[in-house]
Amino acid sequence: MGALAAIALLSGCSIDEAPSAPIPAACEDQVYADPVVKDLILKGTGSDSFRLNHLDQLKYAKIDAAHRCMQQKGLVPPGGGVARPRITG
Repeated sequence: MGALAAIALLSGCSIDEAPSAPIPAACEDQVYADPVVKDLILKGTGSDSFRLNHLDQLKYAKIDAAHRCMQQKGLVPPGGGVARPRITG
């Protein structure tokens, strides 16, 4: 187990599931059903090194999926000038 994963395990939190702004409840299922998000989570499930090396990629995939969902549901106006949800971790 990697050092960061061990620290996260001991602290009781997941290193890739700590959003600074939560995904809207209306979009949470859609974010985790996104093919890119699902693929990255699946690949990282058995490999601490993969997960640690792809944290940013997973974070931005979640942000993009959440933003698309929020646009589809009319929670944000269409276009690129709107701040996207911030997800850290």
